[in-house]
Amino acid sequence: MSGTTPISSLKDPPTSSRVMTREPLAWAILLSALWLQLFAACSYAWRFGEYYDYGWYVPPLVGLFVWRLRHRLCQRPRGPRASLGWVVPGLIVLMAALTLLRILEWVDPLWTLPLWSQALLVSGISLGALHRFGGSAVLLRFVPILVFALTALPLPKRLETQTVASLTRSVIASSQQLLEWTGHQVQTLGDRLVVNHELIHVTDGCSGIRSAQSFLMAALFFGEWMQLRWTGRLLMIAFGIATAWTFNVARATSLAWIRVHQGESAFDQAHDSAGLLAFAGGSLVLLVCAKWLDRPFGTPSTIRRQLAEGGVI
Repeated sequence: MSGTTPISSLKDPPTSSRVMTREPLAWAILLSALWLQLFAACSYAWRFGEYYDYGWYVPPLVGLFVWRLRHRLCQRPRGPRASLGWVVPGLIVLMAALTLLRILEWVDPLWTLPLWSQALLVSGISLGALHRFGGSAVLLRFVPILVFALTALPLPKRLETQTVASLTRSVIASSQQLLEWTGHQVQTLGDRLVVNHELIHVTDGCSGIRSAQSFLMAALFFGEWMQLRWTGRLLMIAFGIATAWTFNVARATSLAWIRVHQGESAFDQAHDSAGLLAFAGGSLVLLVCAKWLDRPFGTPSTIRRQLAEGGVI
């Protein structure tokens, strides 16, 4: 009969179409599990490491950033649907690799090679999934979030040792110069300052590595929160490193001055407060820098974000 709709056209869509709509959810669950496991492996360094206690703030902030861009992920996958003949063996290999890495991490929690290997594996899978569901544009948009997530990992031990030694020498040399400008007689003995015959030990914790890593994380956070351009994000990284070094030199010099003029008890009382004050002041400086970079050429940030549809422009 003409004008009637065939019964076959009223049937449910093909099974392959229904599976395709479930694929983004499956990938979201898989990636969430992988990143949660990676952050759980990092928690030992956050709890017992000397420089990485800021790592507890990274996972919820990563979740916030991904949630803000969830509309960019609700797309059909590009290319053919993955065959179960590849999915099952791939998951088996993935679980075997993760199990091996976790065993190595349990044997020596301070050995960062298995942790970074796991991070590279998870990052590679994440980038592949992002490219599948959005192409190069979506992949590049999520790269800053991925880099921010990796700041939660402890540095490789050799790199950490070299960084601490380099920062300690820099802090000692700069503090010596500042104290000499204020009329003090200063000498250096290794990682110690001799100020007016007072011996002041500059510990690894005063080297500035914690400040450098914390401010690097803060710089990446402000860059993503403000949705800055790529140039703005790179400038924020430079500002973060410079701010960390400047405030740490000021902190070390002030503590040395307090030790010389007010004694050891005043030095001990001011030590933690000086660190908190330096972090608060540095964070305020980074916020001001991010606000300044948020309005280049007088363009309101809200208009730029609407034009970019949440992307990096």
